[in-house]
Amino acid sequence: MGAICKPRRAPRIIEVNWLTPPFGWIKVNIDGAWKLDSNQAGYGGVYRDYKGLVIGAFSSTLDIPSSVAAEVMAVIKAIELAWVRDWKYVWLEVDSSLILIFLRFPHLVPWRLRVQWSNCLHRISQMHFKSSHIFREGNQAADALANYGASSDGFTWWDSTPDFMMSHCNRDHLGLPNFRFR
Repeated sequence: MGAICKPRRAPRIIEVNWLTPPFGWIKVNIDGAWKLDSNQAGYGGVYRDYKGLVIGAFSSTLDIPSSVAAEVMAVIKAIELAWVRDWKYVWLEVDSSLILIFLRFPHLVPWRLRVQWSNCLHRISQMHFKSSHIFREGNQAADALANYGASSDGFTWWDSTPDFMMSHCNRDHLGLPNFRFR
């Protein structure tokens, strides 16, 4: 018949694990969300200690309907909250590679957020700071907070794990993997 049969490649499976920070460090996972259907944006973040225990979480709605703005504001708020709590050893983990680029090249941040971003970078310069990327499958706790923020009214802070993200945090705390299929 002359048909060329090209078999599909088997999917590549990547194990994604959330890792605890070193002793004395606070790890904050952040995420932003933008809902196209409602044009609502939000962001959130979760702080965990070296044992993997939640020591705080936040989420907020955002009046700038953009996924990039939501990601940037999540970083700004995460650093601001760490700063006021005097947490000086901060590990920022994001699922957006764009944020890691913005940390290296601040002039690429959208202009309406540049002053806040500059203030954020100043705070970071006064901290022991590191940043890293994690696939979204390993950032589900922060994703839940960002989605909560997109459907909420204003800013919310939790001193412990909110019920709606308990399963994600427990999974991370136990070291259970998530899987990414490519």
